[in-house]
Amino acid sequence: MAIEKATVFVIRKVDFKDSDYVVTLFGRESGKFAGIAKGARKLESKFGGVFDLLNLVEVVFYKGSGLEFISEAKLIENWEGIRGSGEAIDAGLRCARIVNKLLEEGQREMKAYDLLKDTLLSLDESQLRPKVVELAFYLKFFRYLGYQPQLRKCSRCGSSVDDENSVCFSPEAGGLVCPDCSSKKEFQLSAGLRKVLVRLSGTPQIEVKRLKVTENQLHDGFSLLDRFGQFHFGQELITRTGSSSESI
Repeated sequence: MAIEKATVFVIRKVDFKDSDYVVTLFGRESGKFAGIAKGARKLESKFGGVFDLLNLVEVVFYKGSGLEFISEAKLIENWEGIRGSGEAIDAGLRCARIVNKLLEEGQREMKAYDLLKDTLLSLDESQLRPKVVELAFYLKFFRYLGYQPQLRKCSRCGSSVDDENSVCFSPEAGGLVCPDCSSKKEFQLSAGLRKVLVRLSGTPQIEVKRLKVTENQLHDGFSLLDRFGQFHFGQELITRTGSSSESI
């Protein structure tokens, strides 16, 4: 029976039987997998609080009955800065939740792992503006899965769009739609929000919190990506924060 070791994030945890946890873990090399930690809920457990959500841990495991059997676990990082802020911990948990929802068992996404790590590093370094970091996470995560919203040109004809004017946005088309290609069923995307989304997508994750983003733009950005994600993944992924207006 092969014994393996991996550095992983804890992205889901559920109680199992009387004293165990079933944990979903996500590693750069190992990908996403589930394992059972026997006795982890006991007060005297050797695991202690290692399997708190978002923790970065090193685990030793081998194949069990349908699940990996975790024999050892060592805490690497528990993000104390994040845990001191309700908004920061909520943002981190939502990012981990969407990783769990969209990745299949055994799926490896190294860029997504690095993105989640940089997101938690950023939130841990400073708890200011966690929603900006979270919004940028969704944009980049969708891109790594092959579903990047087209924000620079028309998704239907490929023509460039005017940077200073509002344009239409269609989740079905995959992004911007120019006036000539519009079916009048799309919704409006303001020039200001489009510029913000482009900057968030292109800026290293550890630096995005320095960008200027208004509360209205944040609200509308989450709403746009919620609609985009629901269309392409067939499920609600992003908690709606409300929109400041009918136009986005």
